[in-house]
Amino acid sequence: MGRRSCRLRGLSGGGARHSQSAGRPRLRAPARARLHAVEVRPLRPDGSAEGRSGLASHRAQNPGGLGRSSRIATMRKTVAILGIPIDDLDSAQALQRLEQFVESGRFHQVATANTDFLIKAHADPELKSILLAADMVVPDGMPIVLASRWLRAGLRERVAGADLVPGLAGLAAKRGWRLYMLGARPEVAQAARRRLEEDCPGLQIVGCLSPPVASILEMDNEAILADVERTAPHVLLVAFGNPKQEKWIHMHRGRLRVPVCMGVGGTFDFLAGAAPRAPLWMQRAGLEWLHRLANDPRRLWRRYATDLVHFARFLAVQLWSLRGWGTGEEARIAHVRAGDATVISVSGFLGVQALGELQLAAEKALEAPTHIVLDLHAATGVDSSVLGTLLNLPKRARHVGREVRLAGASRRVIRALRTACADDLLRVAPTFTDALTAAPESAFDVRALVNGTAAVLQLCGRAAGERWQEVEAAAAAIPPSIRALCLDLRSVGYVDSGMLAALARLEAGQRSRSCAVTLAPSPEVRRALLREGAAHLFTLVDSPCHPVPVSDEAADSVAVPEVAAHEA
Repeated sequence: MGRRSCRLRGLSGGGARHSQSAGRPRLRAPARARLHAVEVRPLRPDGSAEGRSGLASHRAQNPGGLGRSSRIATMRKTVAILGIPIDDLDSAQALQRLEQFVESGRFHQVATANTDFLIKAHADPELKSILLAADMVVPDGMPIVLASRWLRAGLRERVAGADLVPGLAGLAAKRGWRLYMLGARPEVAQAARRRLEEDCPGLQIVGCLSPPVASILEMDNEAILADVERTAPHVLLVAFGNPKQEKWIHMHRGRLRVPVCMGVGGTFDFLAGAAPRAPLWMQRAGLEWLHRLANDPRRLWRRYATDLVHFARFLAVQLWSLRGWGTGEEARIAHVRAGDATVISVSGFLGVQALGELQLAAEKALEAPTHIVLDLHAATGVDSSVLGTLLNLPKRARHVGREVRLAGASRRVIRALRTACADDLLRVAPTFTDALTAAPESAFDVRALVNGTAAVLQLCGRAAGERWQEVEAAAAAIPPSIRALCLDLRSVGYVDSGMLAALARLEAGQRSRSCAVTLAPSPEVRRALLREGAAHLFTLVDSPCHPVPVSDEAADSVAVPEVAAHEA
C-alpha cells in the first residue's frame, strides 16, 4: 500500500522517518553539525510541545499514582542477570520494601524470578519489558544467586516466593491489610486460603477467585477487575503461572489500585499441600530444585535441562567478556548541562567505588528534570555490579518524561552490554548529536487512511498497551460506511498484551457491524500473537487487501496527534 511510513518525533523535536527493516522499526534522526546547535526539547509526559514539564506535569496527570511514584525515589540497588535487574535484598528487607509499598498507597508490581523466568524473558520482549518496569524483582532461585557471585556482584540470598507469601500474610494480619488471592485451581486456592487464615489469625482475605483457564486476551478480565475494585485489597496475589501472571498484572496496572500486586506461581500449591516443599536443609543448601525434580520428573526434567543449558551458555559468555576487567583506573565522573540534557562523562573503569558518584549525578539530572546522555568514550570497562543500576536509569527517567542514552561507548563496553543481554535496553549512539536527536525509544504513531468503503488503520513504532486510547480515537474517526478494515502493523517493532487486547476488542466491534477486519503483522507482532495464543482471534494477511492510494487527494487521512510515550 502507499504512504506506509509514519512521522516519529525525536528528543530534539525534529521529525524522524520510520521505516521497516527485517520486521523491526528503524528510526533515522535528522543530523546536526555541532552539539551546541542541537535544540533539545523535553519529552513531555502529556505529549505536547508546550505543556507543563517535569514533575509538575507528572503529578498533575497522575494524582492517584497509577504505577508511578509522585517523586523520584532513591535508586534501587540491583544486580543485572541476563539483562534483568534483580534487587539485592534479603527476606527481611524484601518484606520491609513491601510494607513501604503498601504505606505509599500506589500501585507496585513485584516479581519473583527464577532461572526459567529469565530464560523466558530473553525470548519474550514483553516479559523483559515488564521485569524492567517492575518495582521489585527478587531472586527466587539459587542459580541466580550463584551467578551473581561469579560475576563479582553477589546477591545476599535467595528470596523464594513460597517463603515471601506467608511472611507477607503474617505482616498483613498485624497491619490489618486486606489480601486477595487470584488464580490456581478452586480446590487448591481454597485450601491455601484456609492455611493462611490458620497460620495468620486475623488475616483479612477479601477475595479468592479461580477464573476458568483461558488465554490472557480471552479471560473475563472485566469481571475479575470489578471484584478486585469492589474489595479494595492492599495485596493482590496472582497465581496464573509465569509469564501469564506478570503480563496480566502489567496489562491492567491502570485499573489495579492495589499497592502490592505480586505473581506467585505455584505458591498456592505449596500452601495447600498439593505440591510438597523440600526439607529445610535442602532449601538452605539451594537444592530445592532437585526435590521438585524428584517429585515431578516427567513435567520438569526437560524444562530444567533446557534452562540449565541456556543459562550456563549466557553466563559463560558474560564471564568471558569481563575477563581482565577491574584492574584499571577507577572512573572519574563529570557532568555538564547541554540544553535539556545532562551529559554525564565517565573516564576509566566504572566500578562500585564510582557508582555512588554516578547515582548522584543521575539524581540531579532527573530532579531538574533533564534527559541523560552517558558519555562512555573514555570508559575502559563497566563492572557487572554497576549494570543493574544502569538498567534502572531508563525507568527512572520515564517517571519524569525523560530518556537515557549512551554515547561513544567503546567496542568492549558494547560487547559487555551485549553479553549481559542489555544492549537492547541501553541505547548506544555513536556521538552526542545522535544521542540527542534520535527518535524516542517509545515513539509511536497511528493514523487511519480511508478510501471509499475500505480503510487501513496504520500503527508504527512501539505499540504498548498504554497507547490504546490513541488507536481507539483513530478508529472512531473511521466512517461507519466502511466495510473492510485492515489493521496494518507491519511497521510495529514491539507489541504487548494490552495492545493486542485493545485490537481484539476493536476487531470484535467492527465485525459486529458487518465490517470485515484483517491484520497485517510484522514478524514481531506475529511472534507475539503466537506466544499469547491469540492468532486465531484475527484474520492474518501479509499486506492490506484493499490498498489505499498514496495521494492525499485520493484518500482521506485521519491522523492522531503524536504523543510522547510514558510507560508505567
